[in-house]
Amino acid sequence: MLTVYNCIVNEHDLRLVVLAAAICALASFAAITLLHHVRKSTGHMRHAWLAVSATSSGFGIWATHFIAMLAFSPGIPNGYNITLTFLSLMAAIVLTGVGLAVALAKTLPGAAWLGGAIVGGGIATMHYTGMAAFEVEGRIIWDPTLVVASIALGALIGAVRIASELACDRCRARELRHHPSRICGRSA
Repeated sequence: MLTVYNCIVNEHDLRLVVLAAAICALASFAAITLLHHVRKSTGHMRHAWLAVSATSSGFGIWATHFIAMLAFSPGIPNGYNITLTFLSLMAAIVLTGVGLAVALAKTLPGAAWLGGAIVGGGIATMHYTGMAAFEVEGRIIWDPTLVVASIALGALIGAVRIASELACDRCRARELRHHPSRICGRSA
């Protein structure tokens, strides 16, 4: 864990890291807000909201990652492969869309958990594709334990976050059906 910490503290422009964190928070808020719009919609509007949600969430995820990568300064010449960089953006958009669609599937048991894990896996796919796009005069060596742990943790966090958000939606909807005078758990 100190390896990751030392890399962030000693080899990154911390101002850009803070900017990436702010964009991440904003993108997460937007993703959950748009997910509510998808859930409330039907027919072709549901598909439109899903496309908007996937696109904006995917761009937010990608922007967070790319800004953090730009913050990295290894002290040797480096650059980015444009094709892989673009593929990392597409992976974020497509896999987020697939994950959100699965999470909202009403006939699939554990849909929210599976969909959240797909979103987390999509973030990992975007991350490692983006890292493959990083070109440097040298060799990049991956620690397989950290790679596996990051993918598993991403899938777990995605599953927990989306499942808990959708569960809260169901609780709020049930509360309002049974007690229309209550909003957000408080009496009007």
